[in-house]
Amino acid sequence: MSSLYTRTFLSFWAVMVLIVAGAIGVTRLVVLAERSDDGPRTAGSLTGEAALALRDGGEPALVAFLEATRAKRPAVRVLVVDDQGHELLGRQLPPWAARGPRPPPPPDPSLPIIPARPVTQLVAPDGRHYGLIITPPHHEFGVLGLPETLLAVLVVALAATGIASWLLTRSITRPVRALGVATRDLARGNLDIQLDPTVGARSDELGKLGRDFDAMALRLRDLLKGREQLLRDVSHELRSPLARMRVATGLARQSGSDVGRQIERIEGEIERLDRLIGQVLHLSRLDAQAGTSFDEDVDLVELLDAIARDAAFEAQARQVEVRWQPPGSPHPVRGNAQLLASAVENVVRNAVSYTAPGTAVELTLARQGEFERIEVRDQGPGVPPGELVKIFEPFHRVAESRARDSGGDGIGLAITARVMAAHRGSAVAENAPGGGLRVALSLPTISPAV
Repeated sequence: MSSLYTRTFLSFWAVMVLIVAGAIGVTRLVVLAERSDDGPRTAGSLTGEAALALRDGGEPALVAFLEATRAKRPAVRVLVVDDQGHELLGRQLPPWAARGPRPPPPPDPSLPIIPARPVTQLVAPDGRHYGLIITPPHHEFGVLGLPETLLAVLVVALAATGIASWLLTRSITRPVRALGVATRDLARGNLDIQLDPTVGARSDELGKLGRDFDAMALRLRDLLKGREQLLRDVSHELRSPLARMRVATGLARQSGSDVGRQIERIEGEIERLDRLIGQVLHLSRLDAQAGTSFDEDVDLVELLDAIARDAAFEAQARQVEVRWQPPGSPHPVRGNAQLLASAVENVVRNAVSYTAPGTAVELTLARQGEFERIEVRDQGPGVPPGELVKIFEPFHRVAESRARDSGGDGIGLAITARVMAAHRGSAVAENAPGGGLRVALSLPTISPAV
């Protein structure tokens, strides 16, 4: 705080000193220019009045003139010295005027030449000589060349800038200090850290920084907790095929067992493990989005055509139909064609797997405002309302309808949700009226190329 306070304080004072110094300099030049002509005019006027008083009334009138001038013009010092070197009112004379009105001695060539002081000779009617000395007003300048009356202004300015600098520095350093403490706590692993609400409530850049920090901490907490949950789920999912492989190995070693059948079972479990590991790696890459390009122009009509044909071929084994009516115009989006195909295919295959035999899976595409909306509806048992959001989490299965025997790994819809989020879209599931599950995928649209 001291460093920032010092810089703020010195900055305030540097500007203030420049402004005050400039104002004083200009004012002093103006005042001196105005008063440069006052001295000669005042001296000439007083000299005439003194000569007139001496002519009309002699020395007594000259003394009266001095007393009146001292009362009327206290800033102007008027002295009159007689031929004996005495001031008429008994006032002390300057050293250079102590010789009186007599002509000064010849200058000493060894001494520096000093300009003569203004002494005017007055001659009375009786022939006596008097020396008239007029000293113009001397304007004293106080500290740093300022008038004495501005000393209080300096004190007030010093106090005001000091308090203002302290308040400004405190308003800046308090949220910065809070951010520093929160950052250190976050670095130590405290993912539940959150800034004081007063920091985020600020409307300036520091408030925005505080809100961004809270959002970052929340995102880190969600990511790390998601990774931990994914690791637990993966560990759990890997145990089942490994346990079945261990059982098949034990059975194969028994005498009289069907070794070929057990080897076939082991191969099936190996394929399941390979598929599961591939999907987990795919999900991890989606979270990191490393090396993935999202700048391709993808026509959703062409993409859904290919997916619908493949799904219809696979659906024949379950006596299921895939209904898809392509729109008459392109529906372009920008993204990664391979990832989008994988995301939509996961939803369509999921619908084909869980729709009732003899029913149809409906696939539609429509533009809604600034988004392209893909809907996939099946005629299956649906999903309990409390689990509609959870089905997009890795390895989540609905107990009643999505058993492990169905062949699913519980990770396809999680991949779909990640792909939609990476394309600034969304994936939402809801139970359709009349039964079945409806999954809606939304993607930002772009204008078709002309």
